[in-house]
Amino acid sequence: MADYSITGELRRLPARAAQFIRRYPVPKRGTYGPESRISVQDVLLHCATVRGDAFVAFQLMRRQGLPGAYFLHLDVLDDALRTLDGFEVTEHECEQTFGPSWRQVVLHAIDAADVVHAHFGQLDTADSIAGNRRRLNAWLAARDAAWEAGLIKAWYRAQEAAGESRYMDDVSLHIDDRRCGDLTTMVRDAAAAVALSDSLGQFGFTREHFETLLEPWQAASQVSPRVLPRESALRTHPSPPVALARNSR
Repeated sequence: MADYSITGELRRLPARAAQFIRRYPVPKRGTYGPESRISVQDVLLHCATVRGDAFVAFQLMRRQGLPGAYFLHLDVLDDALRTLDGFEVTEHECEQTFGPSWRQVVLHAIDAADVVHAHFGQLDTADSIAGNRRRLNAWLAARDAAWEAGLIKAWYRAQEAAGESRYMDDVSLHIDDRRCGDLTTMVRDAAAAVALSDSLGQFGFTREHFETLLEPWQAASQVSPRVLPRESALRTHPSPPVALARNSR
């Protein structure tokens, strides 16, 4: 598993987004057309040099009250700028948002955003997995483990950071609904697995569950396994350590 350190670009992204919003003020309600409306996430995407950083930063700041992915308007502008101005991307914030396996979560989000955006039409989704019983059982095991570990909110945030919502919008689904659905499932399932890397072998979440969730995305994308857990984590623990049973984030 490759290590990950927060980049300077990710650290500077909230400030760059705030600067962009101030440079191009949000117009008054009723004075703009649908094509000119943008969300906070759109701004982050515009300002990010690494596409995945935008989705990671968005989830980090959502936990601190950043308005959601809906269009920016004057009613939420002050709250958005206050969060962007005051937010600092740190390892502590990453762990609080995504759990103890945050490094793997961020790596996966960055890889997924890059690969799907650049190679959407070429990714192999020949074998649909959305209704696969083995996959569903693994996902349920992961969800239950996240709950038992006190990481359920972090677990869901990891999936949100990896799954780019525009591939499930009406336009994309009209073009290829099965490909969009399968890719979204693969990306989010892989995130669900790597978010529990540090809990592997505990709370009923096994290596088989982990691989069932991760392998379809790796097979489709040919992404090198940068997010695999440490070998020591692949051994089943006799009982979960008390330290992991932390409060839900």
